[in-house]
Amino acid sequence: MAKLSTADNVEATASTVLREKGFELHVIDVAAGKPPLLVARDKDHEFRAHSALEILGLLAVFEARGDDWQPSEEDEHHRTKFWDGLDDETDQDT
Repeated sequence: MAKLSTADNVEATASTVLREKGFELHVIDVAAGKPPLLVARDKDHEFRAHSALEILGLLAVFEARGDDWQPSEEDEHHRTKFWDGLDDETDQDT
């Protein structure tokens, strides 16, 4: 079983994956006192987030849902149910 967690080495790999998918990456300042955003752009799309991993997540959502990416009521229900169902278990491997 593969097990990945967010870390600097995974972030570097995520940046490479985005470039391999044809995205150009650059950083922009959005407002004073706010963290800069990473921008991934190709000829048809632009995704903005605080990390390459977040952009890969946005890309996965767009690839799965396209322009109809907004959550449905069922999506919201499952998200709330998941977070409300968390217990005090911790990952013993970390």
